[in-house]
Amino acid sequence: MTKPRNNDSDIFTRRPVLDLRARLNRLDVLAEADIAGHETFMEATIAAAMIIAHADGEADLTERRRVVSLFRTNPMLQGFSADDIAREVVAHTQAFQLDHASADRRARSQILTADLSDDQFRALLGVCVSVLEADGVRHPAEEDALANISTMRPWGYR
Repeated sequence: MTKPRNNDSDIFTRRPVLDLRARLNRLDVLAEADIAGHETFMEATIAAAMIIAHADGEADLTERRRVVSLFRTNPMLQGFSADDIAREVVAHTQAFQLDHASADRRARSQILTADLSDDQFRALLGVCVSVLEADGVRHPAEEDALANISTMRPWGYR
């Protein structure tokens, strides 16, 4: 004789899990996981861009806009929302306004601790060069900051 089972009261029922799987788009889940894995890349890239932007004193609006536009056009950086990018830019801008030296150290540590691939590091340097040229003036302090950032991989390219 079989024992009757009521699936509605069973706490281990699989129906909700199966329903959830049916509703999820597999490609969306993979895309979100991929973006989450690149979050340190995004943070390091913005930190580097803000070092360049603030090297000559204060970042102007053109340089901040350039950072956001670069994230929209670069294939490696397109997956991030404008809100996330703007939030990071504002956080760095405020930190540089409060204490330039500590903000610079914090931004440099973000770059150093990010485990970037060769392609990611090249993209980071490309963003830095573009920010350096954003206002039409290649300030020596910005060029020095770029040279310093480019040496932040003492072990070389992987």
